Amino acid sequence: MDDVIVVGAGPAGNNTALGLAREGYSVTVIDSRQEIGDKLCTGLIGRECASRFPIDPALVYREPQSARLVAPGAGPLFFETARPQACVVDRVAYVASFAQRARDAGALYLLGERVHRIVSQNQGVTVITGQGSRQARAVVLATGFGSPLVRQAGLGSVSDYVTGVQAVVSTDGADEVEVHLGSDVAPGFFSYLVPTLPGLALVGLLSRKKAQTRLTNFIQKLRQAGKIKEVVNEAATWGIPLRPLKRTYLDRMVVVGDAAGQVKPTTGGGIYYSLLAGEAAAQVLSEALADDDLSSGNLSRYQSRWRDLLAAEIEVGYSARRLYEFLTDQQIGALVKRAAANGFNSELVDASEGTFDWHGKMIAQIMGNPGLGGALRLINPLLARLAHRPDIGTAQPQTTPAYHD
Repeated sequence: MDDVIVVGAGPAGNNTALGLAREGYSVTVIDSRQEIGDKLCTGLIGRECASRFPIDPALVYREPQSARLVAPGAGPLFFETARPQACVVDRVAYVASFAQRARDAGALYLLGERVHRIVSQNQGVTVITGQGSRQARAVVLATGFGSPLVRQAGLGSVSDYVTGVQAVVSTDGADEVEVHLGSDVAPGFFSYLVPTLPGLALVGLLSRKKAQTRLTNFIQKLRQAGKIKEVVNEAATWGIPLRPLKRTYLDRMVVVGDAAGQVKPTTGGGIYYSLLAGEAAAQVLSEALADDDLSSGNLSRYQSRWRDLLAAEIEVGYSARRLYEFLTDQQIGALVKRAAANGFNSELVDASEGTFDWHGKMIAQIMGNPGLGGALRLINPLLARLAHRPDIGTAQPQTTPAYHD
């Protein structure tokens, strides 16, 4: 019998396995995919994430210092920072590096096996796959968004989500991140062009409906503008949770990462939050295994820990997300024009240090701006009040690297 079985080898599952294996517990990680970390993602991580969970410099594609925001009826709004706030990384290799460290610490990985069912008993859990079954004292569900295993366990599903779609394209030397707003590209959300390796970029968007069609139209728009040349890898879609599960623990079970809805609702980014949640899960499980108390009451400390870190950020981000979704193209364009006219984009850049992964302070600054915040409060007073939380971010983790190789 293993101490813990982790279902899913994404950022959350690998970091949970790493933390437990380093404490000497026997851990098995099961994933239906053959290639670890193979998931659609822009691979953008903040400087804080790269510091806390170090990345091999060879896996960093680029460190952008500027971005261009394109809104309907408004000229482009440029943002430029004195030093990079984020980096574009080889997402697959970065996630796989956590798995390799977990293996080095003693974790066993079973790839190409799909978990069909989990049976909880008094003395442990049985994890049933297409190839057989394994037993453990506890199980971690790091299965990604929409996993039937979470629903089978009785923990329900996230209450809101969006569809992401992304393709790899060739470019003619594009080196600037672009974000496009408006109903013609991604109503209520955004589309993006993120350069990676020389001559290549990721093009994608978030949308509640017709994501594939909207991406096709956006790619055509970028082609006409001479931004891209051709599609290298065809578009693929995935689901992104915008709200967390109400409960992320049971007897002998915790849920981490996208499966738990631990994602930034503003952008859909989840790497850093998944790594932090995996770290919290490993800490609580390690203590519970040592005490031989894997009851839901004891494992509820996991939910308290991750919520202390992330819940306020997720809530204010979701309120801001819903507020933005109510805006018309005319309102979006007017707000962007107003920001450009009063130099607010420069103010936002000056105050953006360390906020790539913590959007609450930035949202509070926008809501506190007399022009922008006042206009948003007129458009939707209730959501504007929820989004205006200047205390957000006080529970951020320390930036000291958690692990040292």
